[in-house]
Amino acid sequence: MRTPELLLDFLAMARAASGASHASLLLHLEPPEQRSLLLLHGADAAAVPELADDDSAWAFIRRAELAHEMRAVHPPGTCARLSSGPDGLLIRLSLSEILARTEGQRRTDNERRRQPQVVTAPPLDGALWLGLRGGTALRELRGALTAPQSDTGAPGTAGSWLDDDFRLAARLAWSVYQLTSSLQDPISQLPGRMEFQAFLRRALAAAPPALPVGLLLINPDDFGMINHRYGRDFGDRAVREIADQLAPSVRRTDAVFRYSGAVFGVVLPGTNLGQCRLVAEKLRAALTRFSYLDDAVRLTFSMGGVVADAADLTRGVDPIDMLKRADMALNMAKLGGGARLLIGGMADGTQVVGRLDPLAGIFTADTEKDYRNMLLLWDTVSVVSAQPEPAAIAAAFVERLAISFRPDRAALYGLDASGALALLAADVRSDQGVDGRGRVTALDLAPASMEVMNQAIVSGRVERLLAEPCAEALPAADRSHARAVYAVPLMAREMAIGCLLLDGGQRQLGLDSSDLIFLNALATQVAVALDRATLAARWQAEKETERRQLKEELRELRQALQHTKLVYRSAAMHSVIDTLRRVATSDVTVLIVGESGTGKEMLAQTVHELSNRRDRPFITVDCGAIANTLLEAELFGHVRGAFTGAERGSEGRIAQSDGGTLFLDEIGELPVELQSKLLRFVQEKELTPVGSAQTRKVDVRIVAATNRRLDEEVAAGRFRADLYYRLQVIAVTAPPLRQRPDDVLPLAHYFLEKFIAQHGAAARRLSVAAEQRLLQHLWPGNVRELQHCMLRAVLMSDGETIDAPDIVMAADAVHAAAAAGTPVPGATARAAPSAGERAATAPTEQWFEPVQVPTAATSDAADSWRTLHAELARQTAQALHQSNTHPVPLGRWLSEDLVLAASTACGDVSRRAARLIGVPESTLRRQLDKARTDRDAGRAPRAVHWQAMQPCIDSIIRDAADADEDLLERARLMLLDIVQANARLGAACGAALMGVTVPTFKRWREVHAA
Repeated sequence: MRTPELLLDFLAMARAASGASHASLLLHLEPPEQRSLLLLHGADAAAVPELADDDSAWAFIRRAELAHEMRAVHPPGTCARLSSGPDGLLIRLSLSEILARTEGQRRTDNERRRQPQVVTAPPLDGALWLGLRGGTALRELRGALTAPQSDTGAPGTAGSWLDDDFRLAARLAWSVYQLTSSLQDPISQLPGRMEFQAFLRRALAAAPPALPVGLLLINPDDFGMINHRYGRDFGDRAVREIADQLAPSVRRTDAVFRYSGAVFGVVLPGTNLGQCRLVAEKLRAALTRFSYLDDAVRLTFSMGGVVADAADLTRGVDPIDMLKRADMALNMAKLGGGARLLIGGMADGTQVVGRLDPLAGIFTADTEKDYRNMLLLWDTVSVVSAQPEPAAIAAAFVERLAISFRPDRAALYGLDASGALALLAADVRSDQGVDGRGRVTALDLAPASMEVMNQAIVSGRVERLLAEPCAEALPAADRSHARAVYAVPLMAREMAIGCLLLDGGQRQLGLDSSDLIFLNALATQVAVALDRATLAARWQAEKETERRQLKEELRELRQALQHTKLVYRSAAMHSVIDTLRRVATSDVTVLIVGESGTGKEMLAQTVHELSNRRDRPFITVDCGAIANTLLEAELFGHVRGAFTGAERGSEGRIAQSDGGTLFLDEIGELPVELQSKLLRFVQEKELTPVGSAQTRKVDVRIVAATNRRLDEEVAAGRFRADLYYRLQVIAVTAPPLRQRPDDVLPLAHYFLEKFIAQHGAAARRLSVAAEQRLLQHLWPGNVRELQHCMLRAVLMSDGETIDAPDIVMAADAVHAAAAAGTPVPGATARAAPSAGERAATAPTEQWFEPVQVPTAATSDAADSWRTLHAELARQTAQALHQSNTHPVPLGRWLSEDLVLAASTACGDVSRRAARLIGVPESTLRRQLDKARTDRDAGRAPRAVHWQAMQPCIDSIIRDAADADEDLLERARLMLLDIVQANARLGAACGAALMGVTVPTFKRWREVHAA
């Protein structure tokens, strides 16, 4: 800002009255502060040394011995001293004394006129210094200062030129200085944002048609680093130092302002595009050359500018538009990497880029307004983050705008499918359009208001209109006031999606340019949130529709599968289903017997679906898959603390099936000690949880299944006779697939369609040759074998037709692997028995013949694995031929001994051992700790014949020094192949051989088959 002309006039008056050849003026606050100095010189002659420049003046007024060097002179409140320079004199006028004297004179005049006394608040106290050189009027005063003081200490006489009129002029100068200081930014001592915008508007209005006007915005790069690293005080200090460098670097015709934060504005009247670039380069050189914060920080600066030329001024230039373009150029310079200068004209194409930082410059030097903006911005962010629905965001945003700006009407409109404005939310002072819940459902807007909103949507910028008040909006007493309508477009994805409307009295609403900038930035953020919420709601609706469609399709598919999962055509199956249909509606116990893979569980589900309990639970308990020690608690439940590890109670499977059906699969595997408790439940329908003394009545229908001959188990003493007779009230036999050949092709086609839908395979149909091959096979694995065969054919077929070579039986796969030289099952089955032999064979009879294989390990890795395979086959065959015992857990022994052997070979270094067998170190540590604990506790005794495995295991570990594979997984798959080829006792037997639960074994088997 330019120095007020009144101060210069006062300085000229002092020089003329005193006859001095040079006069200097120094104004400062009391107590003195360095940032409050104002030093002016009134002539080209040299000033007194004490007031030569700002640094000299600051040192002069801060000298400790200053009070001893001053002499009081007349009139009161004035003191003087000699200057250190020739013919120099320094005179000090106390502003507080001048104020008291002039106030006293004014009170005397008021009393004389008998008017009430008017008391005004005193301004800031300060001092005014005059530095004078030469002139006849000063000689007398200089002589008085050099003469000794009288004993009374009477002051000398300063001269008649220091009269009341002069002191009144000094007070007026001080008032002007105060006003100037109040308009300045307190940190940078530069004019603030309001003065910046006002000066720019005046410069554009007063510019001659032939002289352009330039505008620069300057911002240090990475300025936030100073606040973050050194603190806010050092950031303010850096702002002051930047201002100190800027102010003396501009031309006398230019003006420097603090725009916002660390952004400075420079208005350059009469400056074209080329000159603006030269000035900008000069300023940037001056700013970057200086080291800030006592040489601790060096800064680079980005600059953005715009020049309004003669053509622009002729058409008329909006200061806000000019400021937006300069702000856009500054942001582009910063996004380009910083330390850049970007200047263009008003007619350049840069305006299509859009505002790169919509929230830049929204804060001003007005503390109250900045607090309001910051609070509104925080509330808006909270609304956007907390409200997922567009309507809720719009309502909350409009409510907060109404509280902050207090318009008569605030409304947020969106664009419907046809592009017309649709009200989303509104806040009004009257009851217009308010429903019973206090919500505004409609606004009766004047055509001019609708037009200004449409203009804002088309132009993409804030539009405003001064209009007569709407008759329905204000009381009659206020209708004479002019109204202001502001329309702020909601921009998202470079297009308008709606409009914000503020309508109220011009005097009351009174939005200035900074408010419009803030509203535009805020509306952009809300527009993005609304657009995102709208897209999310649309996506959610589409997903919900898709979910309902998929749910309906799944329901239909499940219904279709429910009706078709029992696929049969044979008379044998017709007879079984007819029997189950007859007894399903009653609650009698049903026993289903049959070989493994014949579909006993599916028949049990059929009983449940045909019964009156179809809407109640169907609970399956695999008696062969649960450890004997846990089976009682699993069936009957337990209370908390009933046994070690029972941290909470469990109701058990029987209680879970209350009202429904309980399916006891593999009932023949139930321990004898638990059969008596189950018998009591079957008879009384009462159970007692483990650890409890209270009984519970349970209404449940029992269906049991087994692949054993329970009559033989009763004769051998392994199954209670009374329980057997209670279970086989109704007994049905699931016929094996070899006894119902009419069901082979219907089942094959059913599995084909099922697996094609699951895996998206290309296969579509079976060839005639493939069907013949299916019919010729005897299916010792029953329906389960057929299911796996069809899954293998679907996955391995490349064409749409599955031909005979694609139908690979389990035994065929084993022989093919043996012919190719790959590991094959070690137990060879004897010649396939005839159909009559198989039909007469009990389900538990197996066809195995032990094969003697060498046990010596070789040094070659392939030989080691071949030897291991042969020995595992021999161990499996021997384990299966042991009578009256459950198969030993060969799989668990194999894994544990491999881990122990690897640790021993690596000197108990876990990292080496894990790398040797190809598993993570954490996995090896866990398995090694468990194996050692079981071994030391005697919980893992090995069979005598297992000793022959140790040389094979040692050979595998020795030859695996350079291998990069999971040895445990390879050994497990090898044993799984052998078990699947040899074990015909069902999933329970296979799981026992592998040392895992039945569900785990089934999952392994399905994955391996796939």
